[in-house]
Amino acid sequence: MTPKSFVVLAAAAVFSAVLAIVVFASGNPWGGAAAGGEKLIPSLADTIRNVTGLEVRRGDETALLERSPDGRWSLKSRGGYPVDVAKVRTLLVGLGQAELVEPKTSKADRYAALELEDPAQKGAKSRLVRLLGADGTAISQVVLGKRRAAAYGSNQTGGTYVRRPGNPQTWLTNVELDAPMATKDWVKPVVLSLDSAKINAVSIEIAGEQPLKIERSTPEAKGPTPLKDAKADAKDANAPEKADANTDANVDLLKLHQKAEPAPTPGKLAFVGFPADGKKLKDASAAEALARAIGSIDLEDVRKLDATPAGEGVSVVKVESADGLTTTLRLRKESDATWLSVTATGGEGDAKKAAEEIAARTQGWEFKIPAYKADTILKKRTDLVETSGS
Repeated sequence: MTPKSFVVLAAAAVFSAVLAIVVFASGNPWGGAAAGGEKLIPSLADTIRNVTGLEVRRGDETALLERSPDGRWSLKSRGGYPVDVAKVRTLLVGLGQAELVEPKTSKADRYAALELEDPAQKGAKSRLVRLLGADGTAISQVVLGKRRAAAYGSNQTGGTYVRRPGNPQTWLTNVELDAPMATKDWVKPVVLSLDSAKINAVSIEIAGEQPLKIERSTPEAKGPTPLKDAKADAKDANAPEKADANTDANVDLLKLHQKAEPAPTPGKLAFVGFPADGKKLKDASAAEALARAIGSIDLEDVRKLDATPAGEGVSVVKVESADGLTTTLRLRKESDATWLSVTATGGEGDAKKAAEEIAARTQGWEFKIPAYKADTILKKRTDLVETSGS
């Protein structure tokens, strides 16, 4: 091969390679921009102190958070209910650290595959996140899509698909970003957390039903050997002439070696006067299970409570704990939802402290609770006993 032929063939090969790359890029729906490590929100580091609000939109849903002058965050869209500040901080830090590491599609008809479709449309999975200033205007905004988890054993890192409003280009960032819509995902979801082992009594009043009562039995525990018997044993163990001198010492010795009685085991919770007429419970431990369900409740949503719920549609559950804490739950149904309000009282010591903690978390608020939890707490008598054919 002559040098001239070699040069011609080499040039043709280079041209073919370049042409192949161009053709691939033009036909690749996920390409369209050069990757480069640019910050998702370049100015956020300088403007983050000016962020006083956070808005997340999807369809007709909106989660609106605001920051007070003292730095506390709350859900403005839920009457100012306190937000778990750690969750806000995680999102803001993530947005500040996120870099555009891999370009994806710029074609709108392919956005849905990355969950980056128009957040305003019905059924959208994307979320529009807006960082707001003191005047309510957007300092920054971004559309968040599907998260891509890091693949174990490969070089695939985790991240989130994003795009900037008004810019057709989509990207994969290097940070997994989460901006939830649900109230429960922004707040500390615990409404009530009682130690079921300390619950001594429960009463449940459901409209149109006979009240249910649950009480804990109190078994007798064998007490320690009386002190006078210990003294007598000590005297018998000594010679007469040394009894008076050694009795007290031997009493102490006997106390040390005396077998300690174990702490009494708490009695079991059981229904009072139920079931009757020869009927049997479907579950022998139903009373214990009911107490546990009442003692541990998380929220799904929250709203302001103007007045204590009352009337025929309200069910009342009263829980008495061994330390003197009394907790009252009021539940009412609205369509398919069950809303709960809580009050608590305690005399002194731990009971008073627990009542104050519950009040600080629940006073003035009403909580939507999961349907399964409501169904468990508001079981009717017929739900608890075996049917004649079972």
